[in-house]
Amino acid sequence: MPSTVFLQFDAPDALALTPRRLHAAWGRVFELPEGISPERAALLPSLAARPPHNLHGPKPYSVGQMTEQPGMIGAELRLLDDRLLDNLDGWLAWGGVLPLGDGSLEGTALVVVTEAQILERVSWEELAEDDASTTWDVTLLSPTVFTSRGRHVPGVTPEQLATSLHARWHAWSPQTEPPRLHRDDLDVLTMQDRTEPVRVNLGMPSADRRGRLTRRSILATEGSLRISGVVGAATTRVFSRLMSLARFTNVGSHAAYGMGTLDVIANP
Repeated sequence: MPSTVFLQFDAPDALALTPRRLHAAWGRVFELPEGISPERAALLPSLAARPPHNLHGPKPYSVGQMTEQPGMIGAELRLLDDRLLDNLDGWLAWGGVLPLGDGSLEGTALVVVTEAQILERVSWEELAEDDASTTWDVTLLSPTVFTSRGRHVPGVTPEQLATSLHARWHAWSPQTEPPRLHRDDLDVLTMQDRTEPVRVNLGMPSADRRGRLTRRSILATEGSLRISGVVGAATTRVFSRLMSLARFTNVGSHAAYGMGTLDVIANP
């Protein structure tokens, strides 16, 4: 069952919180420990829901909205598999200490959970029935980029959103997934585009020893858009179901960098 959780952390005043660092930190909580294979984990209830670090496909956790105040940060956690709530409970029972930083002693701060609350938890079947919306106001909470045939594609379109959300639905609940929408199906959707390009640095810190480039940037998109569909059209109903999933996951590429987080307000 897709779920969202809000967590409040006690944090050092000088902490520089970024979606990328938060997503990497959650990987230590939700991904399989190094040396444990998926085949072995499948036989162990405490590990069965945890994905491997090198999972080919969308991971079941992503970063949602974030807030910062002196000495405190708030973070929304989005889950596509509610079995991970058990892993979260176990981690909280051990103190809920989350290292945030670049991995070095000097560049890492420890934040501690002071409050945790499940905000929403719905079944895939309920999402599959959510087909009544016809207009969606979409805010890109973090830079968003889509990839096609190994190349980054500028902008955000209904087709890209539908394809990305369908891929996540197919990965985590194929038995309830809506029909796949193709380009010709999307003529009934119109869009008011208030987005703009933004340059995003994907390079690793110079102290990182994993051999990645220290300077690499891509062109992503930020801003907002409004999508409207023809009332009663089959495509609009399918798109409504797909957009209902957006509050539980991200879209596009480079999720490991905290990219592709949306806030979607649906209207009849």
